[in-house]
Amino acid sequence: MSQHPARRKVPGAVVPDGWVRLTVPPVPDGMRPTSWRRTLDAVHPGKAGVDALPGHWLNPGDDIALPDGTLLLAADKTGTGTAVNARTRRRYTTEDAHLTIALLAPDATLTPLWARRYTHAASALGREVTNKAVALLAAHPAPGEAPVILAEAQRPNRRAAACRWACGTDIAPGDGHLIGSGRNAEVEHWPDCTAPANLPVPRPRATCDNCEGHGRGHEATDSNGIPGRVCARCAREPSYLLSFA
Repeated sequence: MSQHPARRKVPGAVVPDGWVRLTVPPVPDGMRPTSWRRTLDAVHPGKAGVDALPGHWLNPGDDIALPDGTLLLAADKTGTGTAVNARTRRRYTTEDAHLTIALLAPDATLTPLWARRYTHAASALGREVTNKAVALLAAHPAPGEAPVILAEAQRPNRRAAACRWACGTDIAPGDGHLIGSGRNAEVEHWPDCTAPANLPVPRPRATCDNCEGHGRGHEATDSNGIPGRVCARCAREPSYLLSFA
């Protein structure tokens, strides 16, 4: 299992009476950063994907509080190869997904109730999962409460970025903390804006992210799911042979 990352306490956060304190299970070593955890609060059969299973997103490694009896749904993914997007013609990494549903006990242990591995991650939240969720929620009605975050686990930034707060200074890769996800993700200083940078913030790269040769005219995704820019030669390589870390 991955080691717990650095944490910072959330000022004023306390465990409500009768709730349970726990650490959100980290993503196991070797699993992709697209792995996720969330509470399982209800089922909407008419919707697709995670929208069919409403709940609250949980960040791996966070210290949180939840009522006992809460169901936790987790998806751990591994890369299985590459494929080509029929619309964009870009290569992407294919994934499998290991889904588990666990019940939170009063002593903060998580008891697995169901687990299944899906060869294709895109099919991991289909009818079989929603049917199982209906049965488990009937046996273990969800409290439906939002988690209280007691301490945040650092989610280090992979690229240099400006702090989202008023200090406005740049943050070197690995020195900051990601807030949000996808295109809406922002970076802030860790643990706060008074912390000096450990390393000088590098200038934007002028070479290929993979081979460090000349040229950055092509977008690509490496074997760890990290997006980047590469030269024409590396753009012809499958993503599982690329590494931008």
